[in-house]
Amino acid sequence: MTYDLVVRGGTVVTATDSFEATVAVSDGRFAGILDADAPVEADEVVDATGLHVLPGGVDPHVHMMDPGDTDREDFPTGTGAAAAGGITTVGEHHRTDPTVLSADVLEQKRDYLTDRARVDFGLLAGGHPDNVDDIAELEEVGTLAYKSFTCEVHGVPALQSADMHRLYSEITRVGGISMVHPEDELIVNANRERIEAEGRTDGSVIPEWRSKLAEQVAVSTTLRVAKETGTPLWFAHLSHPEVVRQTTRAKEDGVRVYAETCPHYFYLTREDVESDAPYTMFTPPAREESDREEMWTLLADGHIDMVNADHAPSTREQKAAGEDDVFEAPFGIPGVETVLPLLLNGVSEGRVSLERVVDVFATGPAKITDLYPRKGAIRVGSDADFTLVDLDRTWTIRDEDIVAKCGWTPFDGLEITGRVESTYVRGSPVYEERRVVGEPGYGEFVAR
Repeated sequence: MTYDLVVRGGTVVTATDSFEATVAVSDGRFAGILDADAPVEADEVVDATGLHVLPGGVDPHVHMMDPGDTDREDFPTGTGAAAAGGITTVGEHHRTDPTVLSADVLEQKRDYLTDRARVDFGLLAGGHPDNVDDIAELEEVGTLAYKSFTCEVHGVPALQSADMHRLYSEITRVGGISMVHPEDELIVNANRERIEAEGRTDGSVIPEWRSKLAEQVAVSTTLRVAKETGTPLWFAHLSHPEVVRQTTRAKEDGVRVYAETCPHYFYLTREDVESDAPYTMFTPPAREESDREEMWTLLADGHIDMVNADHAPSTREQKAAGEDDVFEAPFGIPGVETVLPLLLNGVSEGRVSLERVVDVFATGPAKITDLYPRKGAIRVGSDADFTLVDLDRTWTIRDEDIVAKCGWTPFDGLEITGRVESTYVRGSPVYEERRVVGEPGYGEFVAR
């Protein structure tokens, strides 16, 4: 038979193995994983000699702000940035305008984004104290997950334990999954009151304000409720080893919990937050150097299930508002186009295997959000989403090369090894030769 596309000469990498193969694509799906030297006919041949072929990334933690505060980001630009980073499916969060708390609003947002996405996308809804009765209808329209906060942040109300029990009971009943931002409301507020009473407003206050203890207490409370209700969940952006170990112990105790972290916890420390805030201001914040090192070990040893971007850009001007008073700056940094390169640099440094990178970047997130095996896999029948990477390419991350609308990154000037060369969604290129080539409207909505 004649295939639409074949990728020759590359090394295919899965979550468990690496091998030389010819990858064949027809009708937007993988149609064959063939011997490297197998004779094959195709309308188009991609030469991947010297490159590695990875499943396209699945990142269910992005904030594209669209519709809403699109000065910070929008879907055409943000999904283009995702393509530049080897990500082929994003999970857009609910804090847009209007906030996604019901099935009607989710469907409106889905329809609005249909002609704006360059890669495939799913949608999360809020899991708030006041929308428990909407969860069943949200599940019917394919919601990826229900995002809750255990502290008030970004203007979202805190989900306290009694409301969490009620929400989780309903999520379990309908077969959904929760995503949780874990920082304890009472501890965070008490820390801020003390710091403000001291008259301190510089970057050094951030790790004290958003403390390790606040994160640990929120994780502990959430795990206890999840065990009681049988609710599957993942913790967003775990920032230090102890909270990762809390999730590992809970798994051993039968809780269906997954640990997500982000690249900034592998590369930035408290010192970076103190010296470069508000441009290194995100929450929970980066921790100590010893924590950063141990997070790499936990990743390599399988204790971390996903490494996602938490892509939440702000403009330079918005961040600059916190230069004299960090309490005036928004949280968040851009990240979709640097997740994979930063992980590949970890491979180059011998910190983590390439198979583990595939697991936490593509296969694991797809399984957790019930998109696998359509997404996150190179196997016959799966969507032909893949990225070609050069493990030997050394380059410097620069603000001027950032695709995201904000045009800056906290990793500006960092030299790393490992680069995305091209990205394909359902067999068509969306990023190649350092350019975003996928058109807005090519990306499709994916339902859980």
